[in-house]
Amino acid sequence: MQKRFSWKQLKWLLPFLLIGLILYQSGQELQNLSLAAAFQTLEALTGFEQIALIGLGLVAVLTMTGYDYFLLRSLDVHLPLSKLLRAAWITNSMNGMIGFGGVIGIALRTSLYRPYTDTKRLLRAIGWMTPTLISGLSLLAAGVLLGLFPASALTGTKQWIWPVLVATLAVLPLYIYVTRKRSNLDWTTLLGYIATSLAEWVTAGLVALYALHLLGGEAPLTAMMGVFIVATIVGVVSLVPGGVGSFDLLYLVGMTQLGIDQEIVLSSLIVYRFVYFIVPFMIGLFLAALVFGDQVVKQIEYKPMIGSSYEIGTVVWRIVSRTLAKTGRLAGSLIALMTSLVLWFQTLLPSVSPLYSTALWLQWIGTLALFSAGLLTLLTTFGMYIRTKRVLWLVGVAVFIASIGVIARGFNLFEAFVVGGFALFVWLTRTQHRRYRSIVTVSRVVRNVFYVGLYVGTHAFLLQSFSQTDTIFFDPEAAAGLSIAAVVLAGLLMIGIFMLFNRLKRPKLGSSFEPSRFAAFQATHATTSAFDLAYMNDKLVYYGPDDEGCLLFAVSGNHAIVLGDVQGARDAASHLLLTFIEETDRLGYIPIFYQVTPDWMPRLHDAGFTFFKLGEEATVDVATFSLTGKKRANMRSLYNQFTKRDYTADIVMHPSPDLIMSMRFISDDWLGNRSEKGFSLGFFNEQALTHYPVALLRDDTGQVIAFITLLRGSDTVSIDLMRSKNDALPGSIEVLILHVIEWARANDYAYVGLGMAPLASVGEHTFAYWPERIAADIFENISYIYPFSGLRQFKHKFKPTWEARYLAIRKRRKLLPSLLRTARLISRKRES
Repeated sequence: MQKRFSWKQLKWLLPFLLIGLILYQSGQELQNLSLAAAFQTLEALTGFEQIALIGLGLVAVLTMTGYDYFLLRSLDVHLPLSKLLRAAWITNSMNGMIGFGGVIGIALRTSLYRPYTDTKRLLRAIGWMTPTLISGLSLLAAGVLLGLFPASALTGTKQWIWPVLVATLAVLPLYIYVTRKRSNLDWTTLLGYIATSLAEWVTAGLVALYALHLLGGEAPLTAMMGVFIVATIVGVVSLVPGGVGSFDLLYLVGMTQLGIDQEIVLSSLIVYRFVYFIVPFMIGLFLAALVFGDQVVKQIEYKPMIGSSYEIGTVVWRIVSRTLAKTGRLAGSLIALMTSLVLWFQTLLPSVSPLYSTALWLQWIGTLALFSAGLLTLLTTFGMYIRTKRVLWLVGVAVFIASIGVIARGFNLFEAFVVGGFALFVWLTRTQHRRYRSIVTVSRVVRNVFYVGLYVGTHAFLLQSFSQTDTIFFDPEAAAGLSIAAVVLAGLLMIGIFMLFNRLKRPKLGSSFEPSRFAAFQATHATTSAFDLAYMNDKLVYYGPDDEGCLLFAVSGNHAIVLGDVQGARDAASHLLLTFIEETDRLGYIPIFYQVTPDWMPRLHDAGFTFFKLGEEATVDVATFSLTGKKRANMRSLYNQFTKRDYTADIVMHPSPDLIMSMRFISDDWLGNRSEKGFSLGFFNEQALTHYPVALLRDDTGQVIAFITLLRGSDTVSIDLMRSKNDALPGSIEVLILHVIEWARANDYAYVGLGMAPLASVGEHTFAYWPERIAADIFENISYIYPFSGLRQFKHKFKPTWEARYLAIRKRRKLLPSLLRTARLISRKRES
């Protein structure tokens, strides 16, 4: 069915259409605009004037607190002044910067005030308040239409502005009529909203015009205010956050037609954007990082009067609440990003209005130091989001280097404000950094290299462009030297950070193998035979509380690879699984579970894992296995042939050093030039082999010609190392396995494990997971790489039961890197 067209689809085109229209009509006026000359005018601002502008911008944002005051007053909610100011600042600064038609403001006010009043009343009150945000613009539009704020500089050449002004004027009386007819909003609250809106837009205009005045832009005040009002109305109508683009273009054109230089207007716009939007937004992020967090969201969710209201809007609210739980961490990341961008911008030109002058070479060093600090701060953004402890050290280094840069450049007050504010924010939120480090992956390294290249490359390009345009900037030679030094420094920083985060001081996970403690666990808990591989001492052990649960794992790079299922009582093992996943995440490891049984798949799925079938493990039921019957005729015949030749087999529980030495010769002969595997397989470790029972096949002279080491579980004994002399009779290993089955029956074991057949029954179905289908093609057609199919055929002789084994990886992780990392661990060089 064809989807019906909606005007909502068209509204997203409105900002682009407006900007395109303004560009089309204003192209002639803006064609001589010089960005470099605009930056030069910023030199006219002294440090104290910068602080004064920032202060005026903060006062302008503070006027919007009236919205929240009258909103809470209408709901009979009384908050302490500090809480009201904090909540209002977060809401209004973020709504001004991000906007989205007031959606951000609605969401934030709902989350901040929901614990103090009924949800439905709050949403209704916010709904009636939101339209009043432009009521002040309606009054100002009336002032333009009545000639109080003449805007003929714009309306005389852009006739389409008149209907926009009339429509804006019509909003206020229409809203008052509807509000009085449909809501119970009293006149005091309504007039309070309108007065707040008027104060908001008037103070915003004063900030813009004061910045213009400080930079030398002079024109009649009422005419300049008229241009600001018209540009603001068009910016609001465009629905773009902050009116970016539409407001700026009309403001540029209007002020230029009043006789003010374009470069001065552009510079004033940069200052206005910074002091009215960016600085308040950074402070809002600062406060949001302190206010929002898991604990606050839990208080909201479990408030008795709120919990019962989940019947309506539950899904929406839960999504919002989960998003708000991340707001604090996201705020820290954005503050780091914006700090790095501010430092990046500051280093494009020498220090503007320093408190004292310094030598040119010292300014050059200070600029490089400030740029280095900005680059380091850029690299902290992800660590600030996930709140790692290691990023605190990186931030400390960045702040230290930035401080050197600020001092060397003459102590610019604005630069000191930015660096100090960032340092203060990190200091106040340091206790929230509970994770040790972030996970370093190849994709993250590639992304960081790209970001650093973009950061350095754009800086070098602009620095070169500006150095050739005006003398305020570095001369071309100095700019080139700074850019080269920045590239070298970026490379050194990347290498240093990688070494620090990925190579040095790895966090400790789990504990080393202790035979006595591990044996005690085996004695009191049912365990699998693969668990006995711990005595190879190539894995770490992770115990649960009171040693009620246990798992084996090994670290390979940033991966913590677990062997098999978690052992222990079901509840304790399930709890240990979640604890291990949380611990690996906190310490910066990627968990992988290798050779997982189907029994554990639901629990891992609930923990966010997906699966790849590795193959199938063969198990012989000792009670039903027999050499009698036609199906076992060949195997019975082979067994009898070895018996007639006086070959004997025995099981040695604790091999002596002399026996192990003779086994060493057999193992070396069998291996040839091949290397030992490990982790999920045993390897020839002379110290570890004293723990394992060994099945020996001897010829008629009593000489050992083949051996099998055995892994013991609660009800299963499994074969591990299977090795024979190169000149041993064919079928030696097969006969020795038959003796192991007889020994298992005599020693009350229920099963004999024959090990896993890799890629067995993988990808056989048409609709199988495509990596498994590729693996199946390899399994069937390229057997010379590894005799997978031959291994399965050998084990199939014993008519075992087959059970699948899986690789479990996090859903956001890629399969191929996980497989390669696991294969690398298994193939790691072993020391016997």
